[in-house]
Amino acid sequence: MPTTRRTQTARALALWLAWTCLAAPGLAQTNMENFAQFRFNFNNPGARATGIGGAFMSIADDATASEANPAGLTTLLRPEVSLEAKGIQFITHVGNFSSTGTQANFTLNEKEFKSAVVSPSFASVVYPVRRFTFALFRHELMNFESDYFTEGSLVPGFTNGSFFFPAKSNTRIHVDNYGGTVAYKFREWLSVGLSGGISLMSMQSSIARYFIAVFNDASLANIATIDDHASDFFLNVGVLVRPAENLSIGLTYKRRPSFKIQQMYRFTNYPSDSVKSTQINFNIPSSYGIGISYRPTDVLTFAVDVVRVNYSSLTKDFVVTFTPQDVTPADFAVDDGMEYHGGAEYVFFVKTIGIVVRGGGYLEPDNKIRFVGDPGTVFDRKIMQGLFQSGKSYAHGTFGVGCILSNNVQFDLAGDLSSVSNTAVGSLVVRF
Repeated sequence: MPTTRRTQTARALALWLAWTCLAAPGLAQTNMENFAQFRFNFNNPGARATGIGGAFMSIADDATASEANPAGLTTLLRPEVSLEAKGIQFITHVGNFSSTGTQANFTLNEKEFKSAVVSPSFASVVYPVRRFTFALFRHELMNFESDYFTEGSLVPGFTNGSFFFPAKSNTRIHVDNYGGTVAYKFREWLSVGLSGGISLMSMQSSIARYFIAVFNDASLANIATIDDHASDFFLNVGVLVRPAENLSIGLTYKRRPSFKIQQMYRFTNYPSDSVKSTQINFNIPSSYGIGISYRPTDVLTFAVDVVRVNYSSLTKDFVVTFTPQDVTPADFAVDDGMEYHGGAEYVFFVKTIGIVVRGGGYLEPDNKIRFVGDPGTVFDRKIMQGLFQSGKSYAHGTFGVGCILSNNVQFDLAGDLSSVSNTAVGSLVVRF
């Protein structure tokens, strides 16, 4: 939305003051608004797990157990290879796209933006040796894309024509885990497992703000960019207990990586632009959980998982790099969340071919960084309140089908539908 020259000049001056008051570089995530758009979804890999709502922690009886629950690999009696491909459509909800109404009485308009990725997302080789089972695997922990823009909107609480900067954002984040697993069966009813390895991340991100909704260099106010690679380690610990032949209990802890990355800022200034650099941490939340599965008959299985995700790590050592004179790290928060997964699968046979049908769902908790401080009448705090809005939890519905061609080959397909993402998964298991 266009602004007057006086408003543009005032905003440019305020922006210059904000950047010249930047805090010293630190290690933390930062209050750039594209960081408020990330959504984490850590559903267990494999079309079988997806089809039953991700509730695979206590089943974990194929090669994907390296991620779902490493202890489950002890149920495999023969060498096995597993491959998976996944397509995800992301739906980004931008809450401050534009505004309608008068300056004294207006509402913020929301807009949806969609993007999609398709990739090979899991591969594993498993080899059992007596009570031990070993595996090597590659797991795509995160593959996220988001592209959106805003037209600029009035700032809540200000009726004097003050606007958000129109902005344009492009984000690509890719995290791959490469690791190995060792599992050991102590008793027929008790197994433990450990997976670990290296996590490799690449991030390309930019968030550019403009004086007017014309996205070119002539109207550019500032731009923050990330084009970096980083690495860290990950660790999955699992326990599998079978108190009865048709009942299983799984326990897991997943230590996920934290990456140090460099963010560059360029902001317009006279007589020349200025550039600053800040090192931040991009933390991927760790989790722990419990799962229970029950098989009332040989062809029917029910499963439930409950997972606690440490989303609060997203604001650990949070650093304010934009408007630090008016905003503090304590003004930003995200709560730890509970994920609830549940589903069932049923097997029937058509001659010698086994057909498996699956269904389920899960609740994805709110994991958006939000502004929790009192905005009062301070312009910069009102800006942060508008950019870092509270999110909500989302329900996912899942479904799937499998085809067991023989004791050696199995195909599975699954879907995961919600208002924030849609996923299609296909996997293949070959046993030797």
